[in-house]
Amino acid sequence: MGNFYSFLRKKMFEDEEEADYDFPTTLGGFGYHFNEDGQLRNIETGNGFNFVEKEDNHRYNQKRYEAIGDIITDYVYELLEKEGLERVSIPVDAEADDPTSFFFQSKDAQSNPDKLLILIHGSGPVKAGQWARRLIMNDCLASGTQLPYIKWAMSNGYGVIVANTNINTAKVGKTKKKIRGSESPEKHTTYLWETFVQPAHAKNIAIVAHSYGGVCVLNLVNTFLKQFKERVFAMAFTDSVHSFQHQETTEETVSFFVERGVNWASSYDKLDTKLKTHVDYTPTLSAGTDKHELTSYTSMKSIFKFITKKYCEQTGTPLPEGFDDTPEEADENNSSKDTENLETPMSQDMTEDSQMSQDANEESQMSQDTESQETSELKDANKEGTMSQETVPSEDKKQTSQTSQDGKETKDNVKSEL
Repeated sequence: MGNFYSFLRKKMFEDEEEADYDFPTTLGGFGYHFNEDGQLRNIETGNGFNFVEKEDNHRYNQKRYEAIGDIITDYVYELLEKEGLERVSIPVDAEADDPTSFFFQSKDAQSNPDKLLILIHGSGPVKAGQWARRLIMNDCLASGTQLPYIKWAMSNGYGVIVANTNINTAKVGKTKKKIRGSESPEKHTTYLWETFVQPAHAKNIAIVAHSYGGVCVLNLVNTFLKQFKERVFAMAFTDSVHSFQHQETTEETVSFFVERGVNWASSYDKLDTKLKTHVDYTPTLSAGTDKHELTSYTSMKSIFKFITKKYCEQTGTPLPEGFDDTPEEADENNSSKDTENLETPMSQDMTEDSQMSQDANEESQMSQDTESQETSELKDANKEGTMSQETVPSEDKKQTSQTSQDGKETKDNVKSEL
C-alpha cells in the first residue's frame, strides 16, 4: 500500500517543481485567529478556514495548510501550559547530542495519591493535546483538542498525562535520527509507562485513547498486565483500531478489556447504543456520530460518566450526589456550525486519525514474529486502519467522503494520506 501511494504521488507530481514557500510564522500572518468560541476565523471577513488559497495550485494549498497546522500545534501546546500542564523532555537521560521529544503532565501527575488520567491521541500529524487537526481548523478547539478532557480531569481531582506519540524522529545537524524511547507510538507509551506512570503515586488510573492510541494501549496491557489489573480501573476508547487478531494477545488481556474497557465507535446509531462486533470482544457503543474524528468529542460526556462509575466501583465509594446515569445526547450538533466543511474534499487530513501510517503499521507488529507473519499482518493492519471497527457501517461512507464529486480522489487527499 505504501509503495503504491509513493508511486502514485511521484507520477502525479513528477512534472511539478519543488517549491520552497516563504509562509508566515503566525496565525495573524495568514490572516486568521481563534475567536472567543475557539473557532478559526479570517480576521477581516470572519469566515471560517478556506483551504483553497490559490486555484489550481494544489501543492501550494497543501503546503499552506500544513504550515498553518504547525502553528496550531504550537498554539495548542501553549493552551496546555495555560491549563497548568508542564512540558517534560524525553528521554530523561538524553545526552547533549541526542534527539529528544516531550510530553505534558500536570504538576501533580507524579504526586497525586489517588487518581491519574492518561490521554493518547491517534496516528498522523496530530500531536499532544489534539484529537484531530482537521477539526481544530474546520470546526473548533473544543471538538479537535483534548482540552475538555483535561479540564474535566483536573476539576475532578485527577493528575493528567498527555502522550505525544507521533514525534518519533528529530534532526541532529543534517541527519534525521530516531528518538530513543519514542521510536514508534508503542515505544513512546511504553517509555512513559515505565518512566513516569509506574513510579507515580496514583493508585487508580484511567486511560482515554483514540484510534491508533488503542493499539498502543493493547500493547501496554500485553506488556504490563499485572500492573494494569492492580491500578487501571477504566479504559475508554474512541473508534479504536486495536485488534486482538493482529496483536499478540492472551485470554487474560481479552478478559481485562471486556471487564474495564469500552470502545465508542463511529456509527449512525444514537449515542451509547450497543453495537455488535465480530473482531473484538471489547464492549462497543455508538459514539453518536459517523465521523471518525468526532468520536472523542461526541462521546465525551458518556466517557466521563463511565470513568466516574468505574472509579467508584474500584474504590468502593458512592457515586457523586446528583450523578445522572441516563444516556447522553451526542454533542455533534453542539459544536461549530461549520461541521459541514468536514465533508468537503478540500478539508485536508481526511484520514489523519483513521488511516494508520505505513511506519506506524510496521512498528505495531510484534518483532518476535517471523518475517512471513509480519508481512501478512501488515496487510491486514493496513485494511483495518482504513475501516476502524469492521462492524461499524459508517466507515464506508467516510471512505466515499474522501473522494471528489466526480468520484476521483483529489491530489490533496492522496497527499494527506501519505
